[in-house]
Amino acid sequence: MKTILVIEDNRDVRENIAEILELASYQVLQAANGKEGIATARQTRPDLILCDIMMPDLDGFGVLHILGEDAALAKVPFVFLTARARQVDFRIGMDLGADDYLTKPFKDLSLLNAVAMRLRKSEREQSTDLDKLMQALLNETDAQEALCVHYPTTHFNRKHCLYSVGSWPTTLYFICQGKVKLFNTDAAGNEFITALHGTGDFLGYLALLEESVHAETAELLEDAVVCAIPKADFLALIYHNQEVANQFTRLLAGDVTDQQERLLKLAYQSVRKRVAEALLMVQLKFYSQPTGGSTSLSTQSVDSIDPIANTSRPMTLSRENWSHLVGASVETVVRVLSDLRTEGLISLSGSEITLLDIDKLTRMKH
Repeated sequence: MKTILVIEDNRDVRENIAEILELASYQVLQAANGKEGIATARQTRPDLILCDIMMPDLDGFGVLHILGEDAALAKVPFVFLTARARQVDFRIGMDLGADDYLTKPFKDLSLLNAVAMRLRKSEREQSTDLDKLMQALLNETDAQEALCVHYPTTHFNRKHCLYSVGSWPTTLYFICQGKVKLFNTDAAGNEFITALHGTGDFLGYLALLEESVHAETAELLEDAVVCAIPKADFLALIYHNQEVANQFTRLLAGDVTDQQERLLKLAYQSVRKRVAEALLMVQLKFYSQPTGGSTSLSTQSVDSIDPIANTSRPMTLSRENWSHLVGASVETVVRVLSDLRTEGLISLSGSEITLLDIDKLTRMKH
């Protein structure tokens, strides 16, 4: 059964519309003003929204603008209900992304036809989007590039937070370009980086699958381009496509293994070994991928770095982030890096680090 949200401040009009739609076997949600409508839409993600334009506090144009900025709701069909038939109003609504207008008073059949037509069109578009998403989730490079065309894509500045600990998930994120860190902070304010992600990676899937709050914070390490995929689209594929479900099962298993290994090393390895591990991890994650290529969903080990290629491209990461990745103070990490430079294993130039002897660093971490 399709769910339709009716946002209308006139109670009689709102209830009349709801009655007509319910007789046509739609589930109807009602909101008496724009603010209430936005809250209801975010809680329920309806299949279609009918919204009056002239409302107090927040009018229909404001509702459409706010929902259009929400990745989980941007593609929900939106139909204006209005007694204003001026051309300028139509133009404003269409520029904001409205799908249709119904001018009051309208006949019952006009309402039902408009709703049915918009729902059919939405189903066709969603089918296309899901096909592209399925191909991208299965790690097809061309499909991942197309993904950024079919879903909202945003340029974010460095240090932008995609989501934080304790926030409820509404979106699966795909990194079109850029670097991201996942981290936790203890009661004393000490930060520890739990994972690194880059171009071609998906983020936020664990909380979506568990239907729980995010357990980590995701922050950009540099300016990035991020694609936002609604929760409903992701879960539709997980629940109905075994191949996609298997892919994410493998990914989650790899994440758990990585976390366990890192915790063991944090507990028992020396800081020197952890610094070598961190250097190789960043090298593999961000600087060993072909330019423009995507990152596989499968977990990669730092052991897969080819020791024959015994030098690397310069890596850039702040001292604080190296500290949070290693799990030691900035002063301690800087001292170890200085020792490695003296031994000829790395070179330092400002915030840039170049690995000069990958073979020795790889042996050092064991």
